[in-house]
Amino acid sequence: MPYLRSQHFRETERLTYGRAAPSPIQMEAASPVADPLTGLVNLKEFYRLGEPLVRECLSEGIFCAVAIADIDHFRRLNAVHCEETVAQVVKTTAARLGSACGGGRNLLARLGEEEFGMLLVGLDAPAATELCEKLRHEIAGIRIVSGDIDFSITVSIGLAEVCGPETFDNYLNAAEQFLFMAKSHGRNRVFSDYTIVLQAAG
Repeated sequence: MPYLRSQHFRETERLTYGRAAPSPIQMEAASPVADPLTGLVNLKEFYRLGEPLVRECLSEGIFCAVAIADIDHFRRLNAVHCEETVAQVVKTTAARLGSACGGGRNLLARLGEEEFGMLLVGLDAPAATELCEKLRHEIAGIRIVSGDIDFSITVSIGLAEVCGPETFDNYLNAAEQFLFMAKSHGRNRVFSDYTIVLQAAG
């Protein structure tokens, strides 16, 4: 399923309290380009900026990769912790991802409640995987402190190397498929073309 359609279904699932999902025109009018909680660009802006950036990389022969980072057990976080604590988790994760993606031509976005998209420019599959592994370890080492509450969080990351003139949605969809694999293998891990090659090689 294309990434945009999967996100639409997730949003529709959340709108199950007697309200109809907003129309495309309503969403267009109400949608800012930045996520109000993190200040990152949103899904729509990620597409608008990401598609031409991928084309530029391909035309210039520059490596790039698309990744999706997902905060693990987010539903449990929402069920156990207050809204302020959950917001702290999201902002802390966004800040750590931002510090790694800042500078250069990289692009970082908040795609959904617990998902972040990264377009990593100038990194081939091994280098991009290494960066994502580093981010995963660093986020796992962060302590979230809110009043008497002290806990850690983890993320799962799916990464797809840009290797041809596919649509941006196809690359996001590939990254999402790798993310599903990371989740199904126990979470708190990175899956990519490169990690699968390594696993196959033994």
